[in-house]
Amino acid sequence: MEIGRMILTPDDKVILSEGTILSESMIEGLHFWEINTVFIKEPLSDESEMDFSIPETAVQMKFFTEYEDTVNILKDSFAKIRFFKEVPLTATQNLARNCIEPLINTTGVINHINMVRRQDDYTFHHSVNVAIICGVLGKWLGYSGIELKDLILAGLLHDVGKTQIPLEILNKPGKLSPEEMEIMRLHTTRGYRLLRNKPEIPDGVIHGILQHHERFDGSGYPLGVSGDQIHPYAKIIAIADMYDAMTSDRVYHRKNSPFAVVEMIVEEMFNKLDPQIGTVFLNNVRDYLLGNIVELSDGRQAEVIYLGQFMAARPVVVTEDKEYIDLERNKTLSIVQVVKA
Repeated sequence: MEIGRMILTPDDKVILSEGTILSESMIEGLHFWEINTVFIKEPLSDESEMDFSIPETAVQMKFFTEYEDTVNILKDSFAKIRFFKEVPLTATQNLARNCIEPLINTTGVINHINMVRRQDDYTFHHSVNVAIICGVLGKWLGYSGIELKDLILAGLLHDVGKTQIPLEILNKPGKLSPEEMEIMRLHTTRGYRLLRNKPEIPDGVIHGILQHHERFDGSGYPLGVSGDQIHPYAKIIAIADMYDAMTSDRVYHRKNSPFAVVEMIVEEMFNKLDPQIGTVFLNNVRDYLLGNIVELSDGRQAEVIYLGQFMAARPVVVTEDKEYIDLERNKTLSIVQVVKA
């Protein structure tokens, strides 16, 4: 008899992989683990294939339409800020409340963001995505009411200072030179200056804009502050900013899969990012990744069926040809991209 689905111990360690031919000693081992039922592979002429097609659901289509409308409104607002050097606060707050918040409350929102087709206008898509992720993460952290609204607004405006960066640098189709990077880094202080004299803007929003590139170990910018010197909004934006930037296509940077970015965030979490906020983010965002259809590095598509106990664990997948692969054990394969979320 050939095992049709991998067998795990109660603490989720693999006993037998899919495709293993059972022997008497193996069956005795299964009795030892008190495993009384296993899946056996049998050839069936009318065996149905797994559905890896990627039709958009009604919820996704509604989300994508409202998302694009939101991006276009923000694009128009940022163009006015660049010209007039004035942030239209009422319009921006209305955008956060009337457009961003409904997107945050959409079931499966993190998956929908991963599937958005972004051709250009990275800054505007990124600002909307960071606002959405901040809202979702804020809820996971227990934020509500005015605090949550302020956090979403801070996420939406975190890159507003880029409206004061020369377009030839902002839209450069390639990697920035060290000198250009120094100018780009000024977007944090320039965003701060756009809003610092606005008494109606809460301090948390302004600090989120100024400090979102600060790092827990003091290695960030513009001030090089660390730990508790960084406002909680800025710490949340830092994680949302990293997750979205790394899962987005850029002219000079192909996006990483959410699974790869989870590993990157784990690596950064205990020196550059707030570990408590990072842990909450990773423990929750993993739930969205289960069931995703992904493309593997060998070109096959597979469904994610198990994520393991550790935050950075590579998942178990089942391929189109029904091969079960534990990517934590099989390091020769990796997930290239999410095909369907």
